[in-house]
Amino acid sequence: MSNLKHITFTGVDSKTDIAALQEIQREYPIAEFGVLISYKWFENGNRYPDPAFIGELRDKGLNLALHICGAASKDAAMGEWGSIDVHLGGCLDIFKRIQLNVSSRKDIRRVSLPLYSYQEVIVQQRGVNNLDLFYNTINHYRSCKEFSVLLDASGGRGIDTPINVFDEGYKTGYAGGFGPENVVAKLDTLICHPGVYDFWIDMEGRVRTKDWFDLDKIGQVLSRASTVTRL
Repeated sequence: MSNLKHITFTGVDSKTDIAALQEIQREYPIAEFGVLISYKWFENGNRYPDPAFIGELRDKGLNLALHICGAASKDAAMGEWGSIDVHLGGCLDIFKRIQLNVSSRKDIRRVSLPLYSYQEVIVQQRGVNNLDLFYNTINHYRSCKEFSVLLDASGGRGIDTPINVFDEGYKTGYAGGFGPENVVAKLDTLICHPGVYDFWIDMEGRVRTKDWFDLDKIGQVLSRASTVTRL
């Protein structure tokens, strides 16, 4: 039977009310908040906060996931965690899960173990219909309990993509078009599907307003999701 492990909201930004995040976290322990980083964060818009802001998230009782993009993701894949930690001002340790948004087979095959033993590494699989690459990834990391895959053809654009299911029996993430208006239907499909086991869902574009993180929309998602499964 499928088991929902996380509901991830990606794109915490510099205007996000941290106290309000804490309230959401207390009410919905299953919520996870994703922080996007890039060495060129200043060129990438609101979704990539100034690394100086990230330190404000420390010791706030939040479930945090780090989503690493661009050249930084390749550094992390090669085990250059020190470079990532420096970029974050020494805050790498506050993240329970780390997603590497790498794109090539070469990068995926060289993904390193996390710096801290409690951290889980996620590889974003953008081509969800590319089963060859997906299964090569799984086979390469089958013995690594800290490894999981996010199936995501949307890449934060809010594009509604079909939910693909893979009978692999381990935790898999699903992204692409999740939002307040459809989370109930999409969750119901995943929970009822015999090929889905432990899983999580991730959303970005549809929980923003004018490209800022929208806590009201996040609250709507969690409230509606709770009608499908106990959160």
